[in-house]
Amino acid sequence: MKRTAYIFLVSLMATLVSCNDSFLDCFPQHQLTDANFWKSEKDLVAVANTFTVNTVGKDWLNKTEILADSAPFAVTTSYRLIGAGNYTSDLKHLNYYWRDAYHGIGKVNYFLANYNRAVNVPEPVRERYAAEAYFYRAYYYWILTTCFGDVPLITTRLDVDSPDVFRGRDPRKDVIDRVTKDLEEHYKALPDHIEAASSEFGRISQCAALALLSRIYLYNERWEEAADAAERAMANSYHRLYSTGHPDVDYVNLFNYTGRASRNAENRETLLAYIYNYDLGDAHSSHNLSRECWDGDYSRWAPTNSMIECYLTDEGQIWNPESIDAYPVSERYARIFEHRDPRMKQSLLAPGELWCGGENRENMVEFEYPKFQNDKKGCMSYTGYYMRKYVEPSTVRYVGHDDNDIVYLRLAEVYLNYAEAKCMAGTLTQADLDKSINKLRDRVGMAHMDMANLPAGSDILTEIRRERRVELFFEGQRYFDIRRWKQGELLAEPLLGIRRDWIDVSKVESEGNHFLANLKWKTVDGKQYLLLEDGRHFQEKHYLFPIPFDQMQHNPNLAPNNPGW
Repeated sequence: MKRTAYIFLVSLMATLVSCNDSFLDCFPQHQLTDANFWKSEKDLVAVANTFTVNTVGKDWLNKTEILADSAPFAVTTSYRLIGAGNYTSDLKHLNYYWRDAYHGIGKVNYFLANYNRAVNVPEPVRERYAAEAYFYRAYYYWILTTCFGDVPLITTRLDVDSPDVFRGRDPRKDVIDRVTKDLEEHYKALPDHIEAASSEFGRISQCAALALLSRIYLYNERWEEAADAAERAMANSYHRLYSTGHPDVDYVNLFNYTGRASRNAENRETLLAYIYNYDLGDAHSSHNLSRECWDGDYSRWAPTNSMIECYLTDEGQIWNPESIDAYPVSERYARIFEHRDPRMKQSLLAPGELWCGGENRENMVEFEYPKFQNDKKGCMSYTGYYMRKYVEPSTVRYVGHDDNDIVYLRLAEVYLNYAEAKCMAGTLTQADLDKSINKLRDRVGMAHMDMANLPAGSDILTEIRRERRVELFFEGQRYFDIRRWKQGELLAEPLLGIRRDWIDVSKVESEGNHFLANLKWKTVDGKQYLLLEDGRHFQEKHYLFPIPFDQMQHNPNLAPNNPGW
């Protein structure tokens, strides 16, 4: 997203909001003050650009994927404690969700209280940036209500005398009603679309607003409205799936330097992304995700066995892990990736793909086999699997050099929202699948989802949810999807890696069987799996986070806390 030198105005304006008019009148007119600031479109843009700061960029993955069961962090963090159900309301990381969202809402409310003072700016221009403000307020309240349920609905600028400083919690339904109403009423003031690779990319368009509406409606079980918002977004004539005629790489290239929409005009799929630019040289202009995936000692992100087993075969059938047992042990690891949904090899690293996670990170070489020992001589894996999605190979050798986009909204999610909403409303048809999910499958050359020929033993809702997990893998929605589907038992399962009998001891450096015996293993249904984490649990209360202890101390009117807390 756009960040300019004007970001400094946030802290400056924070010092101005409590000043009275007579004090401001004392300021010389050539100095920047609240009294003389709201004059031009440049001023409106300066404040609107600050709305993005609290979306946190790459840290969004830290706050979401680490909690889930697909590719959590390989070592224990406070976010993994949350995902495991091993936390209390005083865990400071809970406060980050609350704090970041309300900081963003505060900036929006400050803008909405002042933007019409720019009387010399044409009304359509003013209303465009106001619509951006409503978008971000809805986005932040989506996070808050998804995490905490009922939360204070603050829609005005606060100062020390505002009664809403100590406002109690409003019902989640009321919050959602308000922010969706705001978006519905104002989104048409936005541009129809924002061109990829343009100077405007990162700003909000009508299509992005509709995508967010479809997500919010879906998360709040408003099925018809979710489908309608998604369909309006799908009707946009500019946006389309990113497909260059190379189905073996188009999906993965969405997330690396090749296809990033901030630089590549052909990527009309990404509706909104957090944009980085390493050349700016500041602390917020790059991230370190590629190196975290293929570091010289160990991969920070650890794809799990449940993710491995989730991918269908390339013919659209449920994959049978026992099929691997028919092959010699020397072939088993490679066979895991063969004849599977093509997105598997574009999301996870398979043997034969080029990588630079070996001992010499200066050279791209074919990946052959995982490492299980952290000897600092190449990237080891705590599960036996590695990420490929979001990895930019050219930056792995450096710390903090990544500036590929972090995607927040893309057309693929809109298709998935549409299909799920239609299914839950009981109105899903094969035609609906063909104009949504099957477009995603066509991009990679995957067999179509056919309502009349679903995988044996499965059902249409299960397969739509599987599709969502596969397509949106490592994009920050899995944990929240599990909770809204009321499948919390999945979060209580141990985090497992590769099956022990799939490991070729002859390929595991010099340690061999002796080294493998010292690793942690978990026996499930008579098979041993590499164990990343055990002792996870999920209770009914975990469907919502507790209101953070710090917030309850600051504002007793937030009581009572969520059930069970």
